Amino acid sequence: MQDNEANPSLARGLYRVSVLVGCIAVVTYFFWDMFSATAAVNRLSAAANNFHYTQRCDSNGNLIDTGEPNCVDLGDYLLINGPVLKALRRACAYGSTPAMLILEKGKASRIDIARIEKSLAWRVTNKVAAPC
Repeated sequence: MQDNEANPSLARGLYRVSVLVGCIAVVTYFFWDMFSATAAVNRLSAAANNFHYTQRCDSNGNLIDTGEPNCVDLGDYLLINGPVLKALRRACAYGSTPAMLILEKGKASRIDIARIEKSLAWRVTNKVAAPC
């Protein structure tokens, strides 16, 4: 759109600045949603809720006989779906020591969350646990 004036008006300048700020906000939100730990936990939680479980575990990862199926062996991890999403990292997982990971914002690293998410996707695709 061309102006007849040599210099744009104040209103047109403010409009251009507000469009620029809006575009920056949309791009920033897109990158935050793709790379933040909160977004990774939300994606993993949605995938875990849609998974068909066959094993039953208590909150420490021990197999039990009663209750709803709520855990799956992912090879490097044992994912336990419950009120709090947990994963038991095994000793074979990338040279690390066994540990219980609580998959909440600020309690697990984004790298661990991404590894669990990839292992769960592998399990869904291949119908078997990834090798340990």
